[in-house]
Amino acid sequence: MNLGYLIHQVRLGLTKNRLGRLLHSNRGNELLYPKGWEPEVLQCLCDGKWDGPVWDVGAFVGRHAYRVAKFHQVFAFEPNLNALQFLGYNLKDCANVVVVPCALTIDGQPMTGTCDPDFLAPPTGPQVATLSIAEALQKFGRPGVVKIDIEGGEYEMLKCPLLWDIPLLIEWHREIPTELPHWAIRKIDDTHSLLTPRKA
Repeated sequence: MNLGYLIHQVRLGLTKNRLGRLLHSNRGNELLYPKGWEPEVLQCLCDGKWDGPVWDVGAFVGRHAYRVAKFHQVFAFEPNLNALQFLGYNLKDCANVVVVPCALTIDGQPMTGTCDPDFLAPPTGPQVATLSIAEALQKFGRPGVVKIDIEGGEYEMLKCPLLWDIPLLIEWHREIPTELPHWAIRKIDDTHSLLTPRKA
């Protein structure tokens, strides 16, 4: 047995670590949070009469996508290379979900990603692909609602005219706006708002 093979076996063992999978699994999440990690957000997404699929932008490990998929088709966008492993595992039995291993951006340019197991650590590389909003609309069609949880990038997304007639469920990472030109704002919880397009 050579050293390379032993290292490979250790790496596979860590990847298949049952405790790690359980902590990030749907089963573990449902045991710890029977009503969901963010219950008001989950209820809004599941109960909404959306005219199209749910785009879960910043899907993380699939906590929302797994449950929302029981009611709606879901496109789960996630660029974090470490989170993608858990996202794929958690959604492997969800026929109603498409995993999109990219960030959603305005311009579709590559961005700095991360493979750090600390999901809160700042991105340090490598560069990862992104899909522009225009590309995603062309590829997947118009969503019924876009849930956006992208660690502060939500403010930039609001500048895109292609989103101005689409409902958005936003997690705010800094200041929470009280007025926006293109949407009416409804508070969902202390950090989330549902933005409903204003009629022209």
